[in-house]
Amino acid sequence: MKLVQLKNRCRRTRPLTSTNIVVLSIIAIITAIVSCSKDQAAEPNPEPPPESVTVENVSYTNFARTLFESKCSSCHVAGASASGKWTFSGYTSVKNNAATIKNVVLENRTMPLGGSLTSQERELLAAWFTRNTPEN
Repeated sequence: MKLVQLKNRCRRTRPLTSTNIVVLSIIAIITAIVSCSKDQAAEPNPEPPPESVTVENVSYTNFARTLFESKCSSCHVAGASASGKWTFSGYTSVKNNAATIKNVVLENRTMPLGGSLTSQERELLAAWFTRNTPEN
């Protein structure tokens, strides 16, 4: 019985007329054109590869900022545990305290706590201080 009802239901649908076919074709073509315009299909411009940081070009912008943000700011930001000794708040705060920072990080190696700098980070930081802490 269910099979007969299903067959009868299928017979009730309207057959596609030539007008319906044309309308559906036009809708499909317009959808294809709109969904894939030249602007959307254009190759994205890849970003240039990041500049390799060396002891000759190390700066606050290309190296030191990230180092201070990742290794120092958890303790040395306003309101944090070590903010009374020094508060990291950007380039000026580092520049104004460069001698102290150099002493505790590179000479005494008491910071960051746990000595978490790699030899490459120490080398680049030393070069940055030697280059008189350039911002860019």
